[in-house]
Amino acid sequence: MRATRGFTLVEMLVAIALLGLLGVISWRGLDYVSGQRARIDQGAENLSRILRVIAQIGRDLEQRVPETVIPADAAAGVLPASLAVVEEGSGVRLEVLRLAPVAGGATLAQRVVYRLTDKGLERAVSAPGDVWPVAQAGEAVMLLPGAKRFAVRAYSGGLWVELGLPGTPRSLARATGLEISIDDAGGARYTRIIAL
Repeated sequence: MRATRGFTLVEMLVAIALLGLLGVISWRGLDYVSGQRARIDQGAENLSRILRVIAQIGRDLEQRVPETVIPADAAAGVLPASLAVVEEGSGVRLEVLRLAPVAGGATLAQRVVYRLTDKGLERAVSAPGDVWPVAQAGEAVMLLPGAKRFAVRAYSGGLWVELGLPGTPRSLARATGLEISIDDAGGARYTRIIAL
């Protein structure tokens, strides 16, 4: 009679240990992949938010009040009279006078202000009106929490001129383009160039 051969206790313990080790390695890999997915989703959301803000700034600049509507005594310089870039703290404030979307066909203007605070990039808008000068912007809305830098440069006379900061060269030629730069909380810089 032949003896049936089976597994010894030692062989079973080794097999169970190897299966346990394989399970731990697989679990760690799955945990890493799910963590990467969460970081990628967060990065995609941040990028989407920044792209929406840059698009909003572009729309506001494209809807700016035409020069023919602004009174002749408005200051003229490198930028059109419907735009102003002013030094504010350690950064700049961008002011845009734009045509307000109003039902009924009336042409009204409103002031839109973008500024960087210690909390992030904010946007404030005035009530639409038909009186010059246009009313000051109201309460600000946080667009990009954690934004670290907001800069505006103008393409004027064949050079890029940083606007709103002291000590930068000024060109006498009218600007033909505007560059908007925003640095997010992670230090990544996003830039858009808009023709004027």
